[in-house]
Amino acid sequence: MTAQINSRPAAAPRREENALPSAAPVQLTAAAKRRVSRKTLSLAVLVVLLGGILAYTAAQMLTTRTDVLAVARDVPVGATLTAADLVVASIPDDPALAPIPADDLSDVVGMVAEVPLSQGSLITTGQVGTGSDLAAGEVLVALALQDGQFPARGLNPGQQILVVPTPGTTGVTTNAGTSELPDPVEATVAEVGPVNATTQVTVVDVRVAQADGVAVAALASTGNLAVVVLAGGA
Repeated sequence: MTAQINSRPAAAPRREENALPSAAPVQLTAAAKRRVSRKTLSLAVLVVLLGGILAYTAAQMLTTRTDVLAVARDVPVGATLTAADLVVASIPDDPALAPIPADDLSDVVGMVAEVPLSQGSLITTGQVGTGSDLAAGEVLVALALQDGQFPARGLNPGQQILVVPTPGTTGVTTNAGTSELPDPVEATVAEVGPVNATTQVTVVDVRVAQADGVAVAALASTGNLAVVVLAGGA
């Protein structure tokens, strides 16, 4: 008899029930996101701090003030300044202004007003002086002159001049149609300031007799005048 060969396929190996599943791959996405968030937060804090510092610096610059001297009451030209004529004013820093610092109060007291000083105005070094160049009975008056009101060669200290009224609001029209003007006033050039680049005005300080000081100052306020250099004074 022929032997029968068992042809049943071999059973598959039994899977171990207690075998551990393979470990899942480690994901670093969450940690990376957390690191990015921290960097962003730090940058935001830095920007806020920097903005605060800049804002504080700008505010300090805008609010920085300086104590300077101002006029407490009207002071006529030629008058000697006293402590009662001056007051301390606090103003914002401005490079375009050049007032006298309040710390110089003791130096300004006793000086002479070389131009009329109006209450509330700031005092500059060009408005006061020692007055030593004024003779007895003289006063100093400032003339604001534009081109055409004085010779093209300019003016120099010590020159003898005439301050001549010109037609305008100072003139009085008569029935004959002529204009009556005040008489010219003799004066001596004391100082010539620089031309103002904006207004093209040159301020010239002149010495005149005390009796003529008020009239010349009033004439200067109108601008209706001309300066004539006398012979020997050029």
